[in-house]
Amino acid sequence: MSTFGSIGRSARKVVVLIVGVAVVLAGIALLALPGPGMLVIIVGLLILSTEFAWAQRWLDYAVERAAGATTKVQGSKSGRIMLALSGLTLIAAGVIVIVFFSSWLVAGISLILAGIIGLCTLIPKVQDWIAEKALTGLDDTDDVP
Repeated sequence: MSTFGSIGRSARKVVVLIVGVAVVLAGIALLALPGPGMLVIIVGLLILSTEFAWAQRWLDYAVERAAGATTKVQGSKSGRIMLALSGLTLIAAGVIVIVFFSSWLVAGISLILAGIIGLCTLIPKVQDWIAEKALTGLDDTDDVP
């Protein structure tokens, strides 16, 4: 029976690896395409971290760096205004894509999600969490996970 358990664990690892890598690659593509690329990369690393310790280190690194960049933007009034405008623009663009280009439904939804995520970073509790994550990154002595 332990052979079947071993096969099951190995199969799970392979599935997690395939799904996680696919999500990370989709996130990398979304960095250039309209959509929440960094968020998708973080989700992919989160999937991978369920089975691989190296992925947990990269996940921590990605969250800290993303939090640091967001904190810099939120640090000024003009940055917050631009973040709000970009979030609203992404939502509007997503709605337009869905209404006029129904075959691009996934792209439209991706734009809307990116806009909502951007707007959520303006919520004070979310800002506090982001600032905490950014400070965690500053405490690290090594730049490479």
